[in-house]
Amino acid sequence: MQTSAVNQTSIRKRYSLSHIIDKYFLVFVSWPSMLIMLAVTAIPFIITIILSFTNYDLILEDWKFIGFNNFRELVKDPQLPKILSNTAYLVIGSTVLTTVFGLGLAVLMNSTVRGTRTIRSMYMLPIMTAPIVVAFTWRAMFNNDAGWINWILGLLHLPKPLWLGDPHLAMPAILISDMWTGVAFQAILLLAGLMSVPIELKQAATTDGATSWQVFWHVTLPHIRPVLFVAILLRLIEAFRKFEGIQILTTGGPGIASTPLNLAIYDTGLYYDRVGYAASMGVLLIVIIAISVGLLFRFSPRQELGK
Repeated sequence: MQTSAVNQTSIRKRYSLSHIIDKYFLVFVSWPSMLIMLAVTAIPFIITIILSFTNYDLILEDWKFIGFNNFRELVKDPQLPKILSNTAYLVIGSTVLTTVFGLGLAVLMNSTVRGTRTIRSMYMLPIMTAPIVVAFTWRAMFNNDAGWINWILGLLHLPKPLWLGDPHLAMPAILISDMWTGVAFQAILLLAGLMSVPIELKQAATTDGATSWQVFWHVTLPHIRPVLFVAILLRLIEAFRKFEGIQILTTGGPGIASTPLNLAIYDTGLYYDRVGYAASMGVLLIVIIAISVGLLFRFSPRQELGK
């Protein structure tokens, strides 16, 4: 009798609501976010792939599946090499420059130099500023006649270039404007990593006769590599997503001199109404992002991947 009562109690406990919630707790707390991710990521991705195999147009009512015709046209597009080179220029330049300068700024903010608290507060402003406001501000600064940059160059008796109208200067101008917020973001993120380095390790290295550079290279940098990896990863993805600044500064011009792949997708789909062809360009962009992120994970040390 006692054994039967114990078994019944065990069965009731096993199928009680609290036991089920406790057993499947992760499922209960994760399904809302999973549904949101499915709605805003997976479903649009599947639709994009489907549309890339069609001639869907915003003007024409009739559309049909055309197989790989969009991708064949994309490969033969004479503008594609320039668009891809602009994308590579923006992504690599933004990731490398913002990370290097952000790390240097983070080291400065982590030092005991007077005024570092003020610098930390100042460098929070670019992060809190809306991207469209940043773009309009830099557009005014790059203005040929009334911009501050050319005004300063004039005071120094230096040439005043046509920043946003020169095919050779449009992309560097976009990269400069992007660094204003990118460096600040990287600096704040890397500062958190620098502040986590145990002071005992630095003191021990200094006691052993290591210079400041040796302490940074052999003690500080290895310790912050996981944070550095995350900073590079986030900046890489953000560089692929950059849109507002380019649209406002140059609208991709002159010509396609400053048109990356995401802006080309926007123009093709909304200005030229070729949604199907734009979807094939979107699939190409997704593949490039996946390869870039995969290579970043592949060539990163295992300890930075949590292995």
